[in-house]
Amino acid sequence: AEMDRHTTYGHQILCDSPRLLLAAEIALNHHEKWAGGGYPNGLAGADIPISARIVQVADIYDALRSERPYKAGFSHEQALDIILNGDDRLDPREHFDPQLIELFADTHMGFAKIWDDLKDSPAPAAS
Repeated sequence: AEMDRHTTYGHQILCDSPRLLLAAEIALNHHEKWAGGGYPNGLAGADIPISARIVQVADIYDALRSERPYKAGFSHEQALDIILNGDDRLDPREHFDPQLIELFADTHMGFAKIWDDLKDSPAPAAS
């Protein structure tokens, strides 16, 4: 439950600045699901801001490709298949805006290129 609160914590932090209101909107809503049942507010369909629907696809792609302590990173082809066709954890018809999934299907190689270009980049130095 505490992990799920990252959406509201991020929103609270970001909406302190008028310049970051779009980022605050994304932080709050990027885990809502097209069919409902997401968090933190259980929004569905067009009630989810388009900014958050777009970032949700990128966030899921990144999560699938990234290595985690509990899983290996997936290849582009595996991530593409899961986003377009689903698996035991994700049903794309319930999770994503169908128009955005069509766009993702058409532009997925751009995601692969960005991933490949950035995967070995060092993290920015703290200032």
